[in-house]
Amino acid sequence: MLTPAAAAAMIDARGEVGVPDEWGIRFHAGPDGPPAITFDFVAGPEPDDVLGGSSKLRTYVEAAVHRQIGDATVDYDDADGSAELVIRPHHASALGNRSAGVSDS
Repeated sequence: MLTPAAAAAMIDARGEVGVPDEWGIRFHAGPDGPPAITFDFVAGPEPDDVLGGSSKLRTYVEAAVHRQIGDATVDYDDADGSAELVIRPHHASALGNRSAGVSDS
């Protein structure tokens, strides 16, 4: 689940990179595999993706990533001037009781 701040930041970023408004955001394992998580703007989900989001921004989460983070909240943090998405797990065991950054691939 994206917080309102994260959703707004991703909608803005989608416009900045020039992809269509209908495209969603897909969270998936990074090139080195779990626990690295990254995202891309995509036209639609992969067959095993977990679907979510809203009519303004659809979200697709790779099944393996969903198993890793569960129903965590993805938040937007730019407090130190370095904007990033941060995964905030609902359960302490989801990410070893810590937040994890998410990068754009």
